[in-house]
Amino acid sequence: MELRHLRYFVAVAEELHFARAARRLSIVQPALSMQIKSLEEELGTRLLERTRRHVELTEAGRLFLEEARRTLEQAERAKRVATRAGQGELGRLGIGYSVNAAYSGVLARTLKAFRQRAPDIELLLHELHPFDQLEALLEGRIQLGFLTAPALPIPPELVTVQVGAWPLMVALPSDHPLCARARVPVELLVEESFVDYTGSKGEQGLPAMQRIGGFVPRIRYHSTNIMAVISLVAAGLGVALVPSSIVSLNIGGNVVYRPLTGVSGLMEMSVAYRRNEKAPAVRAFLKVIQEQSG
Repeated sequence: MELRHLRYFVAVAEELHFARAARRLSIVQPALSMQIKSLEEELGTRLLERTRRHVELTEAGRLFLEEARRTLEQAERAKRVATRAGQGELGRLGIGYSVNAAYSGVLARTLKAFRQRAPDIELLLHELHPFDQLEALLEGRIQLGFLTAPALPIPPELVTVQVGAWPLMVALPSDHPLCARARVPVELLVEESFVDYTGSKGEQGLPAMQRIGGFVPRIRYHSTNIMAVISLVAAGLGVALVPSSIVSLNIGGNVVYRPLTGVSGLMEMSVAYRRNEKAPAVRAFLKVIQEQSG
């Protein structure tokens, strides 16, 4: 039994006339009659009672008509779902992001634009450290990641598209002597204790300070959450290197942010995805990013 057999039967059942049903289906009447007969033989029961002038449904035909219509409707729905999924309009999309990405405004702006473009895509959002996002991307647990970290090593299996960049700042306890300065020379941080924003497996972000500032920082505390990092700074337990995009994040007014001098690098934000990614929803998301960048 094929879908065309169901379409043929539904047409005859609704018209109760083989000639009209054949015209509706754009086939010749003898072929239609043969297909209905073949269907009845396969089912082992008569679906139609017919004479030269009259066609009517049997009880089996009446019940079969209801099921045939449901099957055809479901098949049409399946076709629409497949077509829309192929166009990136349906499906699920796993997206990783960090608090840095959330505070920058880029994440919200991009998600809003994508939601307007593809409202039926289910977005599965995961707050993850940038290092953990890389692992989740490689393992296929997410399809896209909003990454912010200095000198983040990108595996060759991934591709990144830059979506933002911000100057680096130092977060200081509000009673720190360096707060008296409008800008902090990076060399004055050599003797400071740092709070590092690390991945769940202990990957460190601050060793990039050796490249940025020319010295290896003394890391006193580690945290996998940027808000916890700022909390530790507010408690006077150290200083932290942060992008200017999160300067609105404060803990009881006990944190002061100062620009750095002697540092030319920026904290970049990129969207990463697998190099061999073929999911239409991912391509649709990347198109939104491209339009926003343009």
